[in-house]
Amino acid sequence: MVLLSAQGMQGDDRKIAQVAFTSEDRVRDVIHNSNADGFHSN
Repeated sequence: MVLLSAQGMQGDDRKIAQVAFTSEDRVRDVIHNSNADGFHSN
């Protein structure tokens, strides 16, 4: 979902939800959490 947003589907939660077979709310939650937390690696 984050990758789709980064590749140009940003702002279109409906399209991302359709591609990822999930809800628009879930897309928003995942992207929001990614923006807040970033990518962590050990």
